[in-house]
Amino acid sequence: MERARPLRAAAAAAGERFRRARWSVAQTAVAVGASWFIAHDLLGHPQPFFAPIAAAVSLSASDILRGQRAVQLMCGVALGIVVGSAVEALAGTSAPAFALAALLAVYGALAFGGGPFGQGLMFVNQTAASAILVLALHRPGSGTERLVDALIGGGVVVVIGVLLVPADPHRLLREATGDLFAELRDALKDLRLDGPSSAGDEVDRELATGQRIHARLAALEQARGTARQTVLVAPRRWKARASVQRAIARSRHLTLQANAVLTLVRVTRAAVDAGEELPRPLGEAVAGLAQACDVLASGGNRERAVAAATRARDLLDPARHAGPGYRGAAVYAARACAQDLLAAVGP
Repeated sequence: MERARPLRAAAAAAGERFRRARWSVAQTAVAVGASWFIAHDLLGHPQPFFAPIAAAVSLSASDILRGQRAVQLMCGVALGIVVGSAVEALAGTSAPAFALAALLAVYGALAFGGGPFGQGLMFVNQTAASAILVLALHRPGSGTERLVDALIGGGVVVVIGVLLVPADPHRLLREATGDLFAELRDALKDLRLDGPSSAGDEVDRELATGQRIHARLAALEQARGTARQTVLVAPRRWKARASVQRAIARSRHLTLQANAVLTLVRVTRAAVDAGEELPRPLGEAVAGLAQACDVLASGGNRERAVAAATRARDLLDPARHAGPGYRGAAVYAARACAQDLLAAVGP
């Protein structure tokens, strides 16, 4: 049974990934077929491989930053074609010419790599790949045909991912915040308030916890960026602008809460290892915070989460308690967790 548990967990995680990506994957398949049909059957390009590739790379299995990826891809292809054509005219198609094309393409992409082109390496990679392919497929018109294919693939992405079926910004924010709440719940549940333990084990555990939480924060920031872009450019989502902006504003408090949780983990273990006396209600308050995060991670009743976080905050209010430890760093960190959680849930 114990050996089968990791397999069941892995299968459950894979099933959740499949569930979340099912519509994105279906849209990608449709976009790939449409791109090939337009480039090959309608325009007569003999091998329009880049049109479906552009659609697949831009849509992929995620609806995060789809429009931005499409713009990066199309602009990268255009810049790469210019660089590759110039290198081919000056240096031919020898091995040094390929190296020179890659060098100039990457530096050129980095020069324009700010703003919408700066997130990820899509723009840089497509610029370099396009410059190299211009040399590798050195036949008349190949550069122009490749650019048209890229525009077709990117245009299909814009039509599908922006105009017809834009991402639901509230769902993106809800999933990203739910994943973060799940990580915070696990960190709080793993917090031990009794007895010193091996320093090496604790350091490794705290590092792993911090890495997981920061990864979820990065995913939440990407969800925020996608939500902003979606309500800005997708006509079907314009009505949600006000509510999305409110949700984004509330979600910013999750960054503070995540840092408060990490601080709580560190200072509590330091206090326990130093033999400091912690107030008895601290364990109950941490359990209440974990319960609130669990409720929010699973999309449960918001009022239950608010009640649990409010009780955790009040349990550690130094104005109400005069016992030892109520003015220690661990108590202040736990209260900060509760206050930031309540601010993130919002009215």
